Amino acid sequence: MTTQALKIAIIGAGPAGLTLAAILHRHGIKSTIFERDSSATVRAQGGTLDIHAESGQRAIVAAGLMAEFKKFARPEGDVARIIKKDGTVVLDENEQRHEHPPRGSSGEQQQQPREAKRGEEENDEEEIPGRPEIDRPDLKNLLLNSLPEGTVRWGKGVKAVLPVEGTEQWTLTFLDSSSSSDPDPESGPYDLVLGADGAWSRVRPVLTDVRPRYAGVSALDVWMSAEELARRPDVAAFVGGGSAYLCAAGRFVSVQRHGDGGARAYACVRTTASSTTTDVPPSDAALLGLTTATTTTTDDDGEGEEIDVDWTDERTRRLFLDRHLGDFAPAVRDVLLAMAERPSLRHLYALPVGHRWGPRAGVTLLGDAAHVMTPFAGVGVNVGMTDAAELAGGIVGYVAKEGRRKEGSSRKEGGGEEEGGDGGDGLAEVLRAYEEGMWERSSRDAAFTAKMLEVEFREDGCESIARIMSGEEPSR
Repeated sequence: MTTQALKIAIIGAGPAGLTLAAILHRHGIKSTIFERDSSATVRAQGGTLDIHAESGQRAIVAAGLMAEFKKFARPEGDVARIIKKDGTVVLDENEQRHEHPPRGSSGEQQQQPREAKRGEEENDEEEIPGRPEIDRPDLKNLLLNSLPEGTVRWGKGVKAVLPVEGTEQWTLTFLDSSSSSDPDPESGPYDLVLGADGAWSRVRPVLTDVRPRYAGVSALDVWMSAEELARRPDVAAFVGGGSAYLCAAGRFVSVQRHGDGGARAYACVRTTASSTTTDVPPSDAALLGLTTATTTTTDDDGEGEEIDVDWTDERTRRLFLDRHLGDFAPAVRDVLLAMAERPSLRHLYALPVGHRWGPRAGVTLLGDAAHVMTPFAGVGVNVGMTDAAELAGGIVGYVAKEGRRKEGSSRKEGGGEEEGGDGGDGLAEVLRAYEEGMWERSSRDAAFTAKMLEVEFREDGCESIARIMSGEEPSR
């Protein structure tokens, strides 16, 4: 194998996989991304993300995309309203914005118009202080647009990753494989298979049998378009310019403003005792109190029968809110009922904090595939993008060392003096070094996320969040 022929397959076109491919491409290293979705827009891409200066933005810089990122980032979205269930406002950073700079910023630079900064070449690689927001589709598009056409193989989901006997290479089988006996030319073999395919990774089973478990939290997910939000100034005022958070015993509500002028809310309820996980979440019907069964109810003949739950029906959403947020202020429930678009119920999953696996040459994980966690600390995408930057850095270093070694070998064969040493670490060592660093870093983030879940589902959660935002460490 030569470095020029190094074949890299990235599984999954989420933020981590795309960031990895973008950094590699910047250094002249080709990769191919295999993605199950048929296109970048085939399904909803989720809500807004806060990209931290010390982590996610550094990956953006490594990809050479900070100038483009600044076109879409919203520093003004880095504000929060903390509201108790009775409507009492504990903290409103919208009111403080002109008195105090956003978290993590020096204030003065943060307020400069993005158009002015965009024209200053010396600032193109500087991170935006704090935690500016960006809509997930915008982040995805700027990463996609940095890659050569054809890098992402849309509609080509990976079914399994198989070792090539006698080598450290791997082949892929695909979900859309036909019954033809002809081998798929894109099945490999690959020198590196890098799993960035999310919580239910098809690459992870090569390394470990551990799977994500239900984290004991389910959420009603609802949206409001920009047009509808413009007609509801009460909802707009409730959300503010960034996000609004409400805490109560066993409940947590998050409402986010999007860059397109719309908003999204998650009304989360805790369904299991503190610090417990299970493999089976409650059914929609059970959450509505229509049955005590986990996933089914039983008819007169003793046969299991699913209860059909229609979340687009306002009566269903009202029942959910009355059952789980009945002690919240009417104004809070009115906001959530007004957000009636694209309603769905989501169950949250997580891998165990500190999860690791044994080494296998040529294959590793990044992002949610490596350490999926709940969203209650807002760090997940930043951890994944940092994974991508660190893994890409190791691969780039390996390719550079191999190039110097081969160049030195050629000079020696031609009578010149050899330079460059023995090529440094092999690919297996590069992956192991990445994994050790990733495990240490992501374990801290996962532990912090677990603590924040406990904090945000407490009756005094609002006061605790306000203290944490001022720099206090969370306590369980």
